[in-house]
Amino acid sequence: MKRMSRFTSFWVSGLTVLLVFFLVGNSSPGSGMATYWRYFPLIVKNAPLKIPVGPVGGTFTALVVDPNQNRTLYAGSYVSGVYKTYDQGDNWYQQNIGLGNLKIQSLAIHPKISNIVYAGTYNGGIYKSINGGESWQASNGGVLGNHVVYDIEIDPNNPTVIYAATRINYAAGDPNNLRGYLYKSTNAGASWTLLITGDAFSTLDYFYDIDVNPLNSNELYLTAHEHGFYKSTNGGTKFFPVNNGVNDLSARSFALDVTIPGRVYGGVWHTDGVYRTTNSGSSWEKRRTGLPVNTAVFRLYTNLYGGSPRRIFACTYGNGLFSTDDAAQNWISRGLAGERLYDFLVANGTPQRWFAATESHGVFRADAGSTWWKGIMGDLRLNAVTGIVKDEPNGKIYASVYGLGVYSVSADGLQWEELSQDLADKTVIDLAIYEEKLHILTETGLYFLDDQGWTQVGLPAGKVNASALMFVSEKIGLPGEALADHLEQTQLVSNSPGNMVTSVLGTRLFAEDNNLYLGTVGSGLFMRVAKNWVQVGLEGLSVFDVAIKSGTDDVYVVACETTNSCQVYQSQDEGWLSLQSDSSDSSVNRLLFTQKGLLAATDSGLFVLDPEGEQWKLLAGEGKEVLSITSDNGCDLAAAGLGLVLFSHDCAASWQELPLEDWHYQTLSFLGSDANLLLIGSQETGAAVLPIK
Repeated sequence: MKRMSRFTSFWVSGLTVLLVFFLVGNSSPGSGMATYWRYFPLIVKNAPLKIPVGPVGGTFTALVVDPNQNRTLYAGSYVSGVYKTYDQGDNWYQQNIGLGNLKIQSLAIHPKISNIVYAGTYNGGIYKSINGGESWQASNGGVLGNHVVYDIEIDPNNPTVIYAATRINYAAGDPNNLRGYLYKSTNAGASWTLLITGDAFSTLDYFYDIDVNPLNSNELYLTAHEHGFYKSTNGGTKFFPVNNGVNDLSARSFALDVTIPGRVYGGVWHTDGVYRTTNSGSSWEKRRTGLPVNTAVFRLYTNLYGGSPRRIFACTYGNGLFSTDDAAQNWISRGLAGERLYDFLVANGTPQRWFAATESHGVFRADAGSTWWKGIMGDLRLNAVTGIVKDEPNGKIYASVYGLGVYSVSADGLQWEELSQDLADKTVIDLAIYEEKLHILTETGLYFLDDQGWTQVGLPAGKVNASALMFVSEKIGLPGEALADHLEQTQLVSNSPGNMVTSVLGTRLFAEDNNLYLGTVGSGLFMRVAKNWVQVGLEGLSVFDVAIKSGTDDVYVVACETTNSCQVYQSQDEGWLSLQSDSSDSSVNRLLFTQKGLLAATDSGLFVLDPEGEQWKLLAGEGKEVLSITSDNGCDLAAAGLGLVLFSHDCAASWQELPLEDWHYQTLSFLGSDANLLLIGSQETGAAVLPIK
């Protein structure tokens, strides 16, 4: 009775909280009721009520403002679609009906007709809305459906003319995985014509930014990722390089000052910051005074409201926002120090306001001229939860949130306390309890926490190529290019072909029987021995999980050659044996030893390996993508995946399935001591407490 009473009490309180949350989230913009977000579907049929928990934040890649109503803005989340605000960010509404891909990379809005909006996705082409984001339809013309769309540029003089700078996603083993494309549409996105590809250069390349000169629509400016600045004077029929005076060819963005014809600014990534031309690109001069050393400029933005010269803003990757009022003679900081900025805009009005889209920390707002920024995420939790671990002896639960660090979680899952305030690197990929200490794996190292604080442990040497980064990018909720940029900035990746690194990129920490294992991208499996790392096999493969049968030397791993081909391997005296079979021929995601045997979460369900180690048998979730498994008290088991949770209270003899929203739940743990609560962590929408029976 005590167990049921506790559960019933939680269910009632949870229902009350979620009912209020639902009513608030469903109110209309004009209802007078505070609304921070809404998403579709709000309720899944027969789904349990779950309570969002954990830190607020998210990675936002794009911003646009309504040209006719400066209080209405759109923001693109890299993982969860398009959001719209009617009050400059006080309240947000998710606008995803019809979006077949929720990884937003770019946004554009018609310069006169507010209801026409375009969304460029990561690996899903372009979508168009003609009703202000209420619904979307693909606008790919049969050619853009699998493209990463970095930029959408609408000709301000003829809005039926649109340009799209794109690239096809990385593919392991594909020598053409860096080929970019520039397309043009003359019918508002109904069809597209290819203008130029990345074959135009000495080595394959792709494009980030395409700009139209408002004073002359035939004049286009194009940034090539590693080949500098390019220009067209005939509407894109032909492009030619304009790099005279440019020493840093890592081009990212342009900004045009239309008050002074011929003045253009170009932002670069590696060292030089910003270049300026006063003759439409015939020659350039470096203009970086005031920018920090080695500032990586991701985007430049022209303030359209003001005098001449126009104020130019520089979104940097790790150094916040800068601007210049004197034609780039000097740059001054505008705040957001330490932030990685993806986009920026100015909403005119009284007061004029600035908005910045950041990695991990969401969207910020400031009054023009101020360096005081306010986070305007409300209750939005849109970061990836990369790991949850339960420290059984000490009765503690820890959770890692990529970009926001690691947290101690209360027994009911509702209270989160950050433990990583003193860590500069909060890009936490995984965590584990080893030698009674909390260990976290980040992009740059391994750290453990004790009474003296955090101590860094070196990682083994290794290498990783660009395509292999996709293994980790899905887990952390970032594009593979952004992950590569992180590594480059921390000097782990050189600029040479092959992306040689001085240390491995870790994927997984696993501690068992006083051993610590490290899975890596492309460098196999390592074990910690006498404060050193020892390579224990699977060189050339990416290792994503480890399982050890207690009391034995049997080690099982999930190792992958490509992103869609991950198999189970067992350690043998003579090497590693693949345990893949016809009954579980889909990609494997996670492993767990239970009383039932070795369980495998796969893209087609939850399987168990027979005692002879020869055949896999389906347990639950047939045809469903299962991403994670956990156990508690021996016979309480749970698994989670794309839009579902599976659980068993009888040692896997029987299973129940709970449908959830279609997010990727990639980690989970039981809460408390009675196995009636789960803490689930997703790739897209943070963490949630889920009651189960």
